[in-house]
Amino acid sequence: MRRFLPLILIGFVAIIFLPQLLHRGKSSKTLSAKDRAALTQDAVNRIDRGETKHLAAHGSYTSHLSDLVSGDKQLAADLTIPLMVEIDVGTDGRSYLVRASSDVLSLARSRADGQVTAASCRVLKSSSDVECPEPAKPEPRTPTTTTG
Repeated sequence: MRRFLPLILIGFVAIIFLPQLLHRGKSSKTLSAKDRAALTQDAVNRIDRGETKHLAAHGSYTSHLSDLVSGDKQLAADLTIPLMVEIDVGTDGRSYLVRASSDVLSLARSRADGQVTAASCRVLKSSSDVECPEPAKPEPRTPTTTTG
């Protein structure tokens, strides 16, 4: 029995460590920082499109993310990265602010009466090789003139 003890010990060690060594060569199934940043941007864009559709259909923006997810199933997938989303709608329902943050990127966008009034982006991890998208410029408002 004693002469088989080293073989048993080697077999036991092989059973424990061999699968871990073989698994290292396989690709990782986690999202990269760039992928998480892209999904964060996509979520904000989808929320913005959903809010625009909601305004057209109901005459006001919605503060409920569930209203937007029900119309866009891909948005639900984007929210799994994990992503923190805050939506704030003005008291008249004609303006809103959305802020979405992942571990690598934070975005904010505001609209009033269908026009983008503000948009900002901040990279949260400088070592992640992620860049903010070109900011969406607020759309110019056409001046109204009154004739008397």
